[in-house]
Amino acid sequence: MTETQNNDKNNQKTNIINDQSKKVLGGILQNAEMARHSTCTVVKYAKDSDFINTLNSQIDKYDEYIKEAKDLAKKHEITPEKPSGISKFFVEKSIKMRFAFGTTDSKIAEIMIKGTAMGIVDIGKLLSRADLVCEDCTCLAKNLLTLEEDKINVLKYYL
Repeated sequence: MTETQNNDKNNQKTNIINDQSKKVLGGILQNAEMARHSTCTVVKYAKDSDFINTLNSQIDKYDEYIKEAKDLAKKHEITPEKPSGISKFFVEKSIKMRFAFGTTDSKIAEIMIKGTAMGIVDIGKLLSRADLVCEDCTCLAKNLLTLEEDKINVLKYYL
């Protein structure tokens, strides 16, 4: 194999890694930003101060993941997709509709658990379909999965 052919093959592999890493980072960003947005929306309805603190702590953790995903994207010179404003709008309206007839911390926890479970499925699918992803992107996605699994366990307490 000539040096030019070898370089072409390496460039193709790098492009595949960047494409898959872009999808994973985009998924992380979408997941974390939507979870953050949803949590910011529901925290206004929470009544118990411990529950409010728990939700605010989760918002802070999502902020960390958003920052880390953006930093990784910059490091790898990737521009990941971001969640659309329309998605955020519909999530907010859906939450407000569910709370139209009153809210309880239990109902908030239930809604958050359902949304978090959807996020876990989305990130899991991304990881299972992305063979060639930068190691640091894979690590961040796995850490986000762990955070969300832990989040469900914490929220169960408020059901």
